[in-house]
Amino acid sequence: MPLLTSPIDGSPMKQVTRYGIEIDICPATGGVWLDKGELEKLMAVIRDTAVQEQVNVQQKPQKNYAQQDKKKRGGGVMDMLEDIFDF
Repeated sequence: MPLLTSPIDGSPMKQVTRYGIEIDICPATGGVWLDKGELEKLMAVIRDTAVQEQVNVQQKPQKNYAQQDKKKRGGGVMDMLEDIFDF
């Protein structure tokens, strides 16, 4: 039996773990709830990833992206956000 029920519709909440952070979601409505401090933890993970991306960009030689095809580049902050909130 789940510990929490959704404040939206009273259905049982589901707990998922993303990047070591437990997130409570309502499977029926898609509502997301974070406990105290969890938003800050998520922001820290995303910030650290963005800083590492910036370091990687600065270390790579400059490329002419206009000549590259538009294939999706893997990884990154946007992919991380999609992963965190992909229920």
